[in-house]
Amino acid sequence: MSIKLRRPFYPNLERMQILSSGGGTQSICQVVLIYMGVLPKPDLIIMADTEREASNVFDYHKKHIKPLCDEMGVEFVIIKKSDWVRNDICLANDDEAVLPGFFTEFNGRDSQGLCGKQPGYCSSHWKVEPIRKYLNHRYGEKALTKRGVDFWIGMSFDERNRVKYPSGKWQKRYPLFEAEILREQAIQIVEDFGLPEPPRSACWMCPNRHDEEWIWMKENVPFDFERACQFEQTLQKDFDWLYLHKSGKNIGEIDFSLKPKQTDMFEQYCDTGMCFV
Repeated sequence: MSIKLRRPFYPNLERMQILSSGGGTQSICQVVLIYMGVLPKPDLIIMADTEREASNVFDYHKKHIKPLCDEMGVEFVIIKKSDWVRNDICLANDDEAVLPGFFTEFNGRDSQGLCGKQPGYCSSHWKVEPIRKYLNHRYGEKALTKRGVDFWIGMSFDERNRVKYPSGKWQKRYPLFEAEILREQAIQIVEDFGLPEPPRSACWMCPNRHDEEWIWMKENVPFDFERACQFEQTLQKDFDWLYLHKSGKNIGEIDFSLKPKQTDMFEQYCDTGMCFV
């Protein structure tokens, strides 16, 4: 199998190169391209465990991705969110600041009886913040500031509206976007390499799922679906206006065959654009 990028990806190797894996389709594609020699080896591959990640994501990585990293000599680290931050559903210092972008009827419902959607900041506080704290602890903040860090984010060419290039010590690079690789092409690259179709990365209680994904979870990973049902009931003890589904009904009570489609994950992304990649 041979792949030639439409536009080569050139990292600045004087800076530390960190592949920040979201655990999903595009991140897996990047690992495959590194193994094939199409992308250069980063200094480290790191993934933040939100401690609510869908079961099939970690199963896939344990079976397929970790062995590739070991074989090519690239360290792959998974860190637990709770080891580095105290933020959970709410900010650690504000028990009313809910981080995930749940559906809400706090301001009422629309003419169809559907809930609105609050903004989501969980990716920033569950992934970005723990990773930065881990790297500062491991390598030293002064050393990283002096060298600089490039985070490889797995956004593809069809997600250009999510691409941001902040300046400073912590910079973002997008190998798939810069090489003009579309998401469907990323999936094809992984499958042509011989691996099963990579999963989308998402927490089992993430509201940014369309109905087909809820149905898939219910039928294929019933343990995760039951956890989502229990989580929603617990959430509503403190925030009875929040839901996992825009219908404003508890997820375990919905007949998905009779409902309009849930917002697609790529239409309602969070503020950082880190999830699902």
